[in-house]
Amino acid sequence: MIGIALSLLAMVVLAMVALSLGMKLMQNYKPGRNKIQKDLQQMRAELAPLVADLIPLTSEEMEQLSFNQIKRSTKNGMVKSSKGVITTIYHEPVVAWAYRKYVSKGENGLLYARTSNQEFIYRVKNGEVEMVIGDQLVGTVNDHGVVVSQKGNKPLAQVSQNYENQVLPLKVNDKRVGGLSNPAKGQKGATRIFQHLTKLEKEEEELVLSLSILEAVKREAVLR
Repeated sequence: MIGIALSLLAMVVLAMVALSLGMKLMQNYKPGRNKIQKDLQQMRAELAPLVADLIPLTSEEMEQLSFNQIKRSTKNGMVKSSKGVITTIYHEPVVAWAYRKYVSKGENGLLYARTSNQEFIYRVKNGEVEMVIGDQLVGTVNDHGVVVSQKGNKPLAQVSQNYENQVLPLKVNDKRVGGLSNPAKGQKGATRIFQHLTKLEKEEEELVLSLSILEAVKREAVLR
């Protein structure tokens, strides 16, 4: 009788574990708005210690942004998560980021990034990236690297996705304002993100910074 009872207990425990795993799987498969908001709050808390060490990112220091990353870590599991800090060419920490990859056949994830005074949120799904700067949904980045406005479907900016080039042309409002280095054609590390960059208005600068963060994280083979 004891053996039968233990066998039944083991079956119940296994069933509960299977049910728990199944529920977690469902929550992380095509997560809804509530799940995304909950994860976003957790990512904010997780990055808080890294954000505390960031130095302010001025217009001048934007030109010193590099592909160099420190404090990188990755956790594998049902939901793969990564985080890191982007530095300047002088190894100063300026952008902290965290990424969660949900259960999906294709890319389905959430990227959260912070400077010392601004936040950027990217919802990655269906080959596109919804981009939020501060509390404003700016638009969607398509697979051609074009940021299309939320209202009016207007092209706002673009980073060339032709990775055969040494420099990826960068446009804002259909005007070339600079170029991003292509680390696939050179060394990574402290390579400057921007080969050159013209003077920009505040909103243009935020848009360019948001795109450059996205490109830097992609280079780390996170968004794959």
